[in-house]
Amino acid sequence: MEQKKKKRTGLVIALVACLALVGVAGVMAWYSSTSEITNNFVDGGITEPDTDPTDPNKPLRPEVTPDPEHSGHQGQVNGNIVENQWIANSKVTPGSSIPKNPNVGIGKNSDSCYVFVNVKNNFTSGAHFTLNDGWKAVEATQYKGQANEYTGGLFVYVGKGTSVNTGDAAILTVNPTADSWTGEVFSKVKFDADAVLGDSKSIKVSAYLVAASNKTEQIDVAEITEAAKAWAQKQ
Repeated sequence: MEQKKKKRTGLVIALVACLALVGVAGVMAWYSSTSEITNNFVDGGITEPDTDPTDPNKPLRPEVTPDPEHSGHQGQVNGNIVENQWIANSKVTPGSSIPKNPNVGIGKNSDSCYVFVNVKNNFTSGAHFTLNDGWKAVEATQYKGQANEYTGGLFVYVGKGTSVNTGDAAILTVNPTADSWTGEVFSKVKFDADAVLGDSKSIKVSAYLVAASNKTEQIDVAEITEAAKAWAQKQ
């Protein structure tokens, strides 16, 4: 009789143990979980314009020879810089002025951006230009102390409608349906009557664009300005 009790007790203990194991296994299954997130990224960047800054219906065409479509002017395109009034091999004489109107643009699929322009003047002396509204000197050489007159240097875009040499660096905002333009940095190069032209008769205009489309990270304007200064020193 006692032996049967032991067997029953052993059986009950075994059943309880089995039930306990099943319960634990069940709890483990109920609290198991996995998670994952996949983020897709898209290409960003600054694209080039493909239409004339004065007419969005006119494609950029830097012809070899002047034609009526461009009002007799040849025009010049290099990346994001367009000079649609420039005539190749323009003849310079003291006392003259030559159309040269650098305008910076971005394409409709571009990121919005900050824009800096560097002007390197290789004439010996007497060549200068008037800085237009929408631009401000960063580090530039003023011409004979005249307001808004420069021989060269680094300039930053401060926004359309902003008076020359006022305001702060502004974003050139992308237009999803058309190219966007800063407006001309200057419109012509002027030569004094006593200008010394020198051997290297050229003016180089370069553009430095910084994308400003990252909504999660604040752009440090002071930092990109310092980067633009360093870039300008190499032009």
